[in-house]
This record gives sequence, C-alpha cells and structure tokens, in this order.
Amino acid sequence: MKHQSIILLSALLALTACDQNKQTMTPVTTSSKTPVTTAALDSDEAGAYTAQLGLRAYTSYSAAAQKAQALDSRLQSYLYHPNPMSQAEVQQAWRDAYSAYLHTLVFTFLPINDPPDWFKQNIDLQHTLVLLDSWPIEGGYIDYLPGYPFSGIVNDLTLELNEESMLAQHGFSDPSYASLGYHAYEFMLWGADGKRSPRDFFPQENSAPVVIPSEGGHIADDAEQTAGESGDVADSAAAALTVEVQNHNRRRQYTQLISEQVQKHLHRLQRRWEPSNGYYATLVQRSEPQQVVAATLMAAQSLLSEELLGKRLQGNSSEFSQTTSQDIGALTEGIRQLFLASTDDLPSGLSLLLPDDAGAPLQQEWQDRFVAIESALQAWSEEDNQSNRQQCRERLIELMSVVKKTASQLNIPLAGD
Repeated sequence: MKHQSIILLSALLALTACDQNKQTMTPVTTSSKTPVTTAALDSDEAGAYTAQLGLRAYTSYSAAAQKAQALDSRLQSYLYHPNPMSQAEVQQAWRDAYSAYLHTLVFTFLPINDPPDWFKQNIDLQHTLVLLDSWPIEGGYIDYLPGYPFSGIVNDLTLELNEESMLAQHGFSDPSYASLGYHAYEFMLWGADGKRSPRDFFPQENSAPVVIPSEGGHIADDAEQTAGESGDVADSAAAALTVEVQNHNRRRQYTQLISEQVQKHLHRLQRRWEPSNGYYATLVQRSEPQQVVAATLMAAQSLLSEELLGKRLQGNSSEFSQTTSQDIGALTEGIRQLFLASTDDLPSGLSLLLPDDAGAPLQQEWQDRFVAIESALQAWSEEDNQSNRQQCRERLIELMSVVKKTASQLNIPLAGD
C-alpha cells in the first residue's frame, strides 16, 4: 500500500528496543510542503479531535483484535466437531473479523514514520499489513485444488509447520504466494470453489500412502508414481483425481497457525495505538492539531482513491467467500466512523469541526452519500456484475467529492486541488 509522499507526521528518535519499550522522541512535526490551515479551523476543537483520533484508532484495533479472538474460538469449536453448522459459524466469524480489521485501514494511511529498527526486524507497518491482508492469493500454494489433491503447503510433508517456516513461505517468490493472513484463512475455510467440505478437517490419518515428493514440492501417492514411471500420463491424472483429500491433521494445524498469526500481528498494531504509551498514539498527541486534521482528510482521500477505487473495485479481494462487496462496505464504514457523530463513547466526528453555517448541510450530505453507497453495495451483493460495480464506483467518487468539500470548508488543500 503506498502512502502520500507528503510527510505530515515524522518522528526523530533514538530507538533502543522493540515497539513495546519506551522510546525517546520529539513531538511530531510537519514538512515545509504541509498544507497550512487557517482560522476556519478552531484550535481547541482541533485539539479535541486529535485526542479523539488516537482513542478511535485504539478502539478500532481493539475491536478487530476481539473479533479475531472470537474467530479463533469458533475455529476451535469447528475443529472439535467439523460439521456444516459449525462451518457456517466459523465462516461468519471470519467475515465479521475481516470487516472489523478493514475498519482500521484508514488509520494506516496517516503518514507516520516507523523507527528504522522496525524495518530491520520486519515489524514495520507496511510489512505487518502484508502479513495480514495480502491479496489476491494463489490457493494452490496453500492447499489442494480440484484435480490436484497434493498441492500446497498443507500437503508438502517436507515442510515443518511453525511460525518461522510460515513467515519464510509468505510471499516466497511472488506476492500472491501468501501463507498467512486473512485471505489464507479464508481459503482454508471456503476452499478454491467456495465449497470446502467439513470432512477436510476431520482429525484422521491419511487413507492413501503418501511417500514421494513430486516436482514442485508436492507429494505424489504411489498410484501416481507408478503410473508416471510407466509413462501412462492419462492413468496418472486419473489416479490423482480419485485420491481422496489427505493430510487432515496438517490442515487443522496449519489453520490454527494462521489464526494465531493474525491475532499476533493485530495486537502489534493495537499496542502502537495504546493511549498511554503507544508509539503511534504518542506521535499523534504531540503533533499540531491542525496538521492532524489535515492528515486525517488526506488519509480518507487516499483510502478512497488508492485502496477502494484503485484496487478493491478492480479486483476480488475476498474471492473464496465471494464477499468483496462487504469489504467495500467495511472500508467505507471506517471513514464514516471518523467523519460523522456517533452515539457511542466518542460522540464527535470530524464534520463537527465545520463552521456552524456549513456543518449541518455537509453532515447531511455525508449521511446521504453513505446511504447511497449502502444501496449500491446491496445491489452488488445480489449480483456481482460490471454495472453494479460501476454504480458503486460512482457513489464512492461522490463521497470523495464530499471529503474535498469538507477540506475546503476547513481551508485544507488536498491532492488534486
């Protein structure tokens, strides 16, 4: 994911340990190219919004972590008794957990610099996001595909399943070769065609002798190997098609490993937004409030232009569950939570910083745009076709115009202005 080149928030610090230790840092400053706000933005209200922003980010990541934990609980129930009902429950838990994660994505577009040592340790923000949300992915890199019963990591008995090996396998030779993250999790629950059988997760030993690794790191059964040695390619293919799904226990172990890693990487980001001593939260709190407001508007614009219009509407991010439209809805919900007043413990939205004469009409316009997006997404969920996607695209472009209008009211220039 690429961020704006303008660095609004930067940290000059001496880092002596990992992200859980205390660091010495200066207040976040801005570059000479940073947009300058005018008196249209009340400094006290901007300060209140800055305090709220960090807390909103922490609350959002905490919710995502809780949903990931709930998903793990459902996974344990599923593995204890794999059946259609427990499968449906864990699949819905995955959808809820991924939506909660997508609510947080707008905060990743805030231009905050990570300490240099985090890059060396591969715990910087961008690397962590790749571990959580790589897509599109090749399902055959992970587990079997129709007609290829021994493909993927699950069936490669030469590969030990543990955290170290899975991190090494993630994006090994191509970004689509993902071994970890929400979409690897999705593939394990739905399978390549969305019709994964609960029987794939029965705790049982193999029914076919799996002894010889074939070319490409896959495993061949003795029927395939014998046919291959005799040169009968047709018989070899037929043998592969008749072999039942194998390596159930490795499949169970691997899915549990994915779940553990998703929770670990989420907690890493959650800690960085802790209100008291989180690295990101501290940088935001030491920033100029007006610049935080400007950074938030730019983050929303980048999320809309780069992530939504530039990527999600062009592809199929949740292809195995066929719920990409819900991905779009979750991402726009993250923007909505930042801009509109809510009834929870954080009642102030960014649109409330607007001058009195412009606040109410713009708030209504925000609400209207989200209603229109929801309607377009409903049509998409019923039928994924180019027309419905185009309608959703138009609604998101309209939302971007409201973001720009809000920035204009606050005298904050955005990219493209």
